[in-house]
Amino acid sequence: MKPTKLSVVVFQEGDWLCAQCLELDFATQAKTLPDLLYDLQKMIVGHIAISRENGLKPFAKVGRAPKKYWDMFRRSKITLPPQKFAFKIGRRGIKLPRPEIRVAAQAA
Repeated sequence: MKPTKLSVVVFQEGDWLCAQCLELDFATQAKTLPDLLYDLQKMIVGHIAISRENGLKPFAKVGRAPKKYWDMFRRSKITLPPQKFAFKIGRRGIKLPRPEIRVAAQAA
């Protein structure tokens, strides 16, 4: 399963910023927005690399995020500019779309 769309909701929990990808149930936390987006990208690309290294199809067993994060994304009115992936993965036969990132007021 190669995602054709990537949606990400960003929210704050305490002193941490959190990012939850919706189509792929990947999440991370960081203290700054640039670190948060970098870590999310690193996690997705790392998943691809490890899957390939082990002869598995990337994303084959990764589900979707829980409904509460989809709801947070839908309610959000703040969209961040499109983000490029910091890591190159195109030469490996997988192209990921630029994620649509929205900022939610707080976790539900």
